[in-house]
Amino acid sequence: MRTNAACWIVGLVALGTVNAAMSQTATFDAYPEGTSVPEFVEAGIRFFEYDNRSEPPPSMMVADRADGMLSGQPGFTAPNVLAFGGYAPGNTAAFGQFGSMHMEPTSGRASVAIVNVYDFGNLHNGRTLTLEAAFNGQVVASDTITLSTGGFVRHNELSVSGAQLDELILYAGPSGDDKVYIALDTITVRSGELALDPPSPGMAGVINTLSAHGAAPGSRVFFVYGWRPGSTALPGCPGIFIDIAGPTLAGSDVANANGQAELISFVPDAARNRRIYLQAVEREPCEKSNLLDFVFR
Repeated sequence: MRTNAACWIVGLVALGTVNAAMSQTATFDAYPEGTSVPEFVEAGIRFFEYDNRSEPPPSMMVADRADGMLSGQPGFTAPNVLAFGGYAPGNTAAFGQFGSMHMEPTSGRASVAIVNVYDFGNLHNGRTLTLEAAFNGQVVASDTITLSTGGFVRHNELSVSGAQLDELILYAGPSGDDKVYIALDTITVRSGELALDPPSPGMAGVINTLSAHGAAPGSRVFFVYGWRPGSTALPGCPGIFIDIAGPTLAGSDVANANGQAELISFVPDAARNRRIYLQAVEREPCEKSNLLDFVFR
């Protein structure tokens, strides 16, 4: 992970345009608190077949405000999380009983999925949570965490990558009767192409993280920005053009084994409400990400 000590931007974020076919992220923030349904569809992802393992389905999923409890936690975007079974009015979330749930990209296929999990640690006694990726009904990848006892709210990230998928299953274990108490936020599915995600938390006056995914592991990813869209040749990559006029290099990072690279820096108050364009590029192999059009909150 590379930290750029300089202020890497003078204006960014609140998602403007992003190629949804490349990266789809559900945050549940557009729903009024208390929205309760058996199925959500957001940002090109369908959430369905939630089962609390205590009552006959359909069980209800709920948009629950959580910024009074989870602000500052990795992966949380204010104000809402996806909760289960019920909600706590106000800015503290309920951690509902969870057995299993299905998810799928409405575009049909993806190759990377990331789920941010918040659990109520003193209720679990070593139970597990597993994210499985399936394609044509066959499991192709999985990730499992063990939920610790003690403490208060804990954050974990589940991710799968490296294989084509058309469905995701999240379930509690190790037995088929086990239940956990969780909430979810910032759930992303995307293709294996280089994709640039919105900076987090997307606010001026605080440290922000800009993440690129789908890079070749071990390749250097360059983060560039500018004030106008345009077309600028990428040096060393004939036929590849950055979609920014006169782009400036903000920083770079070497992609990890999962193809992720990050740029972290403090964004000054002067950035607020000024539009800027962002893109990530690789020179080996020659590839560019989607273009982001942002304005900081």
